Amino acid sequence: MKDYTHSPAGGLDYESDHLFLLMGGNPLPNAVAALTLLRPGGTAHIIHTDQTWIQAQNLGRLLEGEAGFQTAPLINLGTAQAAAAVIRGQVQGRAVGLQGQVGMNYTGGTKPMSVHAYRALAAVCPGAIFSYLDSNTAKITLDCDYGPSRQIPLVVDLSLAQMFQLHGLRWHPDYPPLTQPLLPAAATALAQVYQDWHLVGNWRQWCRTTLLPALKQGPDWKPLWQLQDLPALGLANLAAPLVELLQTHLGASATELDLGTLLPLGFGDLTQVGNWLDGVWLEHYALEQVGRLAQAYRLREVGLGFQMVDTQGPPGRYGRFEFDLAFCQGHQLFALSCTTATSRSGCKQKLLEAVVRARQLGGSEARVGLVCGYPWSDNLRRELEVMGRDRRVAVFGRQEWPQLAENVAKWIEEND
Repeated sequence: MKDYTHSPAGGLDYESDHLFLLMGGNPLPNAVAALTLLRPGGTAHIIHTDQTWIQAQNLGRLLEGEAGFQTAPLINLGTAQAAAAVIRGQVQGRAVGLQGQVGMNYTGGTKPMSVHAYRALAAVCPGAIFSYLDSNTAKITLDCDYGPSRQIPLVVDLSLAQMFQLHGLRWHPDYPPLTQPLLPAAATALAQVYQDWHLVGNWRQWCRTTLLPALKQGPDWKPLWQLQDLPALGLANLAAPLVELLQTHLGASATELDLGTLLPLGFGDLTQVGNWLDGVWLEHYALEQVGRLAQAYRLREVGLGFQMVDTQGPPGRYGRFEFDLAFCQGHQLFALSCTTATSRSGCKQKLLEAVVRARQLGGSEARVGLVCGYPWSDNLRRELEVMGRDRRVAVFGRQEWPQLAENVAKWIEEND
């Protein structure tokens, strides 16, 4: 291996013409490694098994689409992910005779794959550069036999579309993510209302007894044709501050609210209006708050409502799953799940689901947060840290909503 502490050129020469990658279940670390360590015109050699064949294909397609990279050859180990002889034969058979600098990033794959592939390549390419991606520091560590290992800061910018592509996903073409919040002033006012527990109860009761019965039959939304002549909703049971809010921001009178007057404000139909009033407003409030941070913190693609479908085949009516709010900083995915629920169990379940989805797409570097109505956010956050052994989750309870932008900024800074 090279001695990176004594480079004759006065800097670090860590890029390779040929980079071997060990494919694990999540292709994102390999994509980041390839975009960091491959020279223009270089080739990634992707070692995979039958179980990670699809991930290897997705990674190969992404790298081939990047300017300057050669078509990535796939090296299939079949079911021999722990067979030393098979791994050695495949790696050395591909490595012998390669021209230029050779490297290997062994972040992905199983432990036996890493050990056997490392030894196999080192035997035929003594000058190979070996590296791994450290998710704790968000840096690539370069192995060195002659001194301390060196770390390379990651400056890779991956779009959300590219992250999803790596997993064979895209967002639904008929339901693209929103980049601008609907009725942000009204959402901000509701966030303020939620600081008063009595007003929260009054608002939730009106939604249950007046709003939703007008729009739903049991658990399902009424057909749109039944909603065409929906009468205005009475406000007699609402507290005066809530009526004033609806008058100021949503055009209500002192006694009723006509949902139809809200349609031109960005809603597709009355069911979307009902969803917004029943709690989706919090997602739009969060979108407005995070959007304030985009320029200062180099956040990209801040969006709301990522309804994911497979890249292969027709999208269908419904997506496979949906993110509430997401954005990128470099190659890191930040995902925020939002709920006005106030119960501890409901909020915990919502966050755990978000953690699973975000880590599936963004790897161990993904950061996950919850904006929720549960008032004791520190207590819930500590429990989740213990359960997941992860101090990178964030919980923003309703008492933190008025300064949500500042609180999200602190979270981003802690994970920088």
